[in-house]
Amino acid sequence: MSGLQSIDVFCLVILCISVTTSAPVERIHLEKLSTIYLPHSYVDGVPQYKYNSLAATQSAYDARQHVVYVIGGSLLHAYDVGDPLNPTMILKTRLAGVELLDVEFCGDHLLVSMDNLVNKENGMVKVYRRYNTVKKSLDLVHTITVGSLPDMILPTSDCQTVVVAVEAEAYYNGTHFVDPEGAVGIIEFEPLKGAESELQYTRLDFKKFNKEWEDLVARGARFVYRNNNNSFSNDVEPEFITFSKDEQIAYVSLQENNAFAEVDIINKEILAIHPFGYKNWTNSKLDASDKDHAINIRSWPVMGMYLPDSIKAISVGDKSYLLTANEGDTKDYTNIPGSGGFNEATRASKLTIADSSDVARWADMNGFNTTLLDKDNLGRLMVSNLEGKVGDAYNALYAFGGRSMSIFDLSTFDLVYDTGSDVEELMAQQEPEMFNADGKLKNDVVSSTKDTRSDNKGPEVEGIEAAQIGSSVVIFLGIERPGLIAVYSISDDVSSLKFESLWTGITKTDDTFGNLYGQRAISGVDPEDLRYIPPQDSPNGQPLLLCTGTVSGTVSLLEVRGVNKVGIHIPDTDGHIQDTDGHIPDTDGKPVFG
Repeated sequence: MSGLQSIDVFCLVILCISVTTSAPVERIHLEKLSTIYLPHSYVDGVPQYKYNSLAATQSAYDARQHVVYVIGGSLLHAYDVGDPLNPTMILKTRLAGVELLDVEFCGDHLLVSMDNLVNKENGMVKVYRRYNTVKKSLDLVHTITVGSLPDMILPTSDCQTVVVAVEAEAYYNGTHFVDPEGAVGIIEFEPLKGAESELQYTRLDFKKFNKEWEDLVARGARFVYRNNNNSFSNDVEPEFITFSKDEQIAYVSLQENNAFAEVDIINKEILAIHPFGYKNWTNSKLDASDKDHAINIRSWPVMGMYLPDSIKAISVGDKSYLLTANEGDTKDYTNIPGSGGFNEATRASKLTIADSSDVARWADMNGFNTTLLDKDNLGRLMVSNLEGKVGDAYNALYAFGGRSMSIFDLSTFDLVYDTGSDVEELMAQQEPEMFNADGKLKNDVVSSTKDTRSDNKGPEVEGIEAAQIGSSVVIFLGIERPGLIAVYSISDDVSSLKFESLWTGITKTDDTFGNLYGQRAISGVDPEDLRYIPPQDSPNGQPLLLCTGTVSGTVSLLEVRGVNKVGIHIPDTDGHIQDTDGHIPDTDGKPVFG
């Protein structure tokens, strides 16, 4: 009996040793393979490079040819990424009189949406055949007039239908102020014939909600610009699109209106507008000042308007959810003649707090009764001068953006999860020299800009991508200021959301953004567009993330590591496009890669 007991003890000791000496579980993280630096223009065929010149704003991927298409300004480039360590330019083209807004690839066709700079009402979507390796060109198939500022396009997986977010921002037409009606467009190609066939375009407006706006506002939506007899349907600005799992419903973010539209694609009808509501920062934390000389993340008596840019529908188990990247945005028409100089944002210190308000009560209870609106507290924070106003005072302060990712249940449209202050906390812990930094000016030293965006919208959580990888939903969250990607995963349900890692393409913080750009030591600044490439479509058989940095003018190929690689397909060949000599010439000089 005693011998048996001793064996039990011995086995227990071995087990303990095994547990304590086992290798740590590898977290899901990103490793850069290569970065493409995009030229913003050409002079006599020579590419011109400049930091923060909108050289790259969106990208798309053709899995069959392993080609990445990139737009920026009026330029469209294509790169062969068959060798993801050494991308090669294979096409450049300029489209006159337009600004390119979005690019998508589906089936055998490239779709590009564009702002019409000659006639703002006539924004377009152009459809091209995929890159022709013989002619080394793109062949135009369709030009579709869709409306003012088609900011995003999204095709269904069968490529038969394309949904268009017609943002319709306000502008001056040379004689008067114009705020066009926002709309959702639906392009339909003939069944089984695809993008080469005849098409039908249907434009869905928001006029029916002009009688419902008061109820929508009461539930947390916004009607921002009401001057010039503007209607709610004119104020609405569709921005970003995502589909339900069966692709019968499109969810379209209305960023400045703090809401999203539910669109029946099959029956071509806008079913409803769902307000996002507000975030209470007495129950969360933020850094609200750029003049307190420190990272100071704490609770404040402020409401946050979520105002998400990117949204993404996901499925976890048998439930569907909407992920939102709560960037924040404002309407500022001060430079548009005829608008009356409208600007909805102001410093909190410029407002009078109502004595009977929850803000005043919080200040009294927490020792800020005379100092709440000092510059190192809430005084510098940019807030709305519209929301919360009662007479000449304000009973609440509303800041722009949630500085977070939120998760909404698509069966009830209720908020079920918000990352709270996690983004700012993670930056403070892991990248303090980039905390709420501003990456826009090339002559700024990276670390000198830390905390300079705290008074505005903080980190500006902007881009979002999600994919089922192995047994988990992996989420990539683009942080605009100055340029990071937070990786999260969900295993069983949304309450299991787990932070995995934080990536940045800014390699040093003691040099200027411009110098780092010249050294090709910076990428992913303002990662607005994130695209997941699954292993079966990837040129190296590994899961990749395509990251377009709008400010850095870059496209980076990032490998997703630390995931379950069961079932990953390794292609038999490198799969990249070749001429007969196996090389693709770049007549204008090969771009620089970092």
